Amino acid sequence: MSSHTFGLAGIMGWPVAHSRSPKLHNYWLEKYGLPGAYVQLPVAPGKLDVALPGLAALGFRGCNITIPHKVEALKFVHEVDANAKRMGALNTLVVQPDGSLKGFNNDGFGYIQSLLDAKPDWRADTGPITVLGAGGCCAPWC
Repeated sequence: MSSHTFGLAGIMGWPVAHSRSPKLHNYWLEKYGLPGAYVQLPVAPGKLDVALPGLAALGFRGCNITIPHKVEALKFVHEVDANAKRMGALNTLVVQPDGSLKGFNNDGFGYIQSLLDAKPDWRADTGPITVLGAGGCCAPWC
């Protein structure tokens, strides 16, 4: 696909109505004149087996995966990136040209970048760090 072809992507989870991802991604698509849209994909637990294969048929280029689907999504993709295998969860799916799905997880990269943003001289080999919390909130008020 050329960069001038309409691209469709989204955030898949349950619930996703509170997600700011569509606003953020659609802002950048518009700012840079990229033809496409980023939408909410509310998929109830237990429905990934029908939702994920539908991405290619609906013309999606991919989607982000959020709670509660990050682990279960591993069962429904055709290929899993080595980093995602190590983490045991997915947060990004890319629809391949043949319609198959490849899963990735870039949460670790984002976390490391947040450490470097806060402390640019931080190095992983300087000692342990403490992580408080366990990820996103799945309640509607989060």
